[in-house]
Amino acid sequence: MSFVVANVASASLCLICVYILTWRFRRLRLSLPPGPRPLPFIGNLLDLPRKHEWKTFTRWGGIYGDVVYLTIFGTSMLVVSSVEPAVDLMDKRSAIYSDRPRFPLVDLIGQDWNLGFMNYGKPWQKQKQAMMSKFSKTAITAYRPAQHRALRILLKNLLDNPDNFTEHLRLYSGQLIIDVTYGIPISSRDHELIKTAEAVMHSISVALSPVFSVFNLTHLLQVLPHWLGGGRFSNLVQKWQSDARALHEIPFDMVKASMDSGTARPSYASSLLENLKPQDSSDEESVVRDTSAVAYGAGADTSLAAVSVFFLVMLQNPRVQKMAQDELDRIIGSSRLPDHGDQPELPYITAVMKETLRWHAATPLGIAHMLTTDDEYRGWHLPAGSLIVPNVWGMLRDPKTYDSPAEFRPERFLRNGKLDCPVDKDPARILFGFGRRVCVGRHFVQDAMFLLIAQVLSVFTISTIDGGSPSKVDMTSGGVSMPMLYKCLIRPRSEIAKRVLEDDILSADDV
Repeated sequence: MSFVVANVASASLCLICVYILTWRFRRLRLSLPPGPRPLPFIGNLLDLPRKHEWKTFTRWGGIYGDVVYLTIFGTSMLVVSSVEPAVDLMDKRSAIYSDRPRFPLVDLIGQDWNLGFMNYGKPWQKQKQAMMSKFSKTAITAYRPAQHRALRILLKNLLDNPDNFTEHLRLYSGQLIIDVTYGIPISSRDHELIKTAEAVMHSISVALSPVFSVFNLTHLLQVLPHWLGGGRFSNLVQKWQSDARALHEIPFDMVKASMDSGTARPSYASSLLENLKPQDSSDEESVVRDTSAVAYGAGADTSLAAVSVFFLVMLQNPRVQKMAQDELDRIIGSSRLPDHGDQPELPYITAVMKETLRWHAATPLGIAHMLTTDDEYRGWHLPAGSLIVPNVWGMLRDPKTYDSPAEFRPERFLRNGKLDCPVDKDPARILFGFGRRVCVGRHFVQDAMFLLIAQVLSVFTISTIDGGSPSKVDMTSGGVSMPMLYKCLIRPRSEIAKRVLEDDILSADDV
């Protein structure tokens, strides 16, 4: 009997050895994906562009293919510029592609609580579930009154002082997300909560920029004192840490105080706090505080980027603007403003919304995923620990998916006058991320964008100041990208449209 057991054990050991040797041999035979030739030690550090990285990555995609391999100080990076590998890896293999790399500089500036940068695990899952419960497709209807409040103020400001439209858009974006998240009314662009959110998003954008990749892809911050960059750098880090604490704590404490006094307005934070039970631990409250800060910080900047792009593309595409207004006149008429309930009858407006999100992504590069174990794809070896960077801008400008991608053409989402946007063509499928890291705010963003586009075009015409052709407008670089400053003429379409807006303002008690 012992002889049989010994033989079985020996045979099993041999099979295991053969399997390991075969696996190692296969791995050695597999090549890495193509990419720019790296230099010794620093790898492709000098190849990284200092701005508009997504354009360089897209150009590389045309040279090397839709999966480009880079190495920075020994860290492997895969830039994915088409939908197929993005879905294959981050969706279909999400079990091993859902982690995040460590971003030491992001941690240094006080963002270690941020869901967007947390490692995949139970704390992350708990936060994600909390946000999904309040930002699902059905749950977001609770935030429509906040959308109307912010939009009504925007329309009034555009009517009263159209030349200052950029500041009005900033106020709208800040008002909307702070109202939705905390139920706190904001009346001024200079409100501290708006300024704090903008400061925090700027600090994150800087921390994730290629200029600082040496700190995020190495352990230098662990071995170098923070003051090494000089007093200016140290002071800047301290300010960013202070901003992060303010964003994280101040509005949340305001909500709790208003709930105690019975004056709280409905909001994401208050609804979750109301659901807490006396026996719940402080960790449960921390989940509400952390996720509220995530929505507040990220939402204002991305919302501003999207609405700024909308005004720009209307300025540059008067034909599209006219067709959208013709649909509004035909379906809504001139006696009222459009509402969410009109969306099924407004396919062209919906197509304009989708094309706005596609034409220039507010977040041109998704936050990197991290591969947790060795993998194989298309005959390539993908090393564990590799960073997977979704080139969202490149995917949304892929001519294999979108004909003439540089053109702003809502008709690409229509067929025979009806909305025709299958999942594989829907920009939201790409813009809001992949796999388990998909953005929980995707339904809210599209809901708010539809209402803004419909009501703005119902009331106003957007055109060049001198009636000539619009000049080219560059986009900002960074984690969130939007048009640089530009001028346009915003005026009521007619006296009737102006009167409808004024009547709507008079009938409201929140302007």
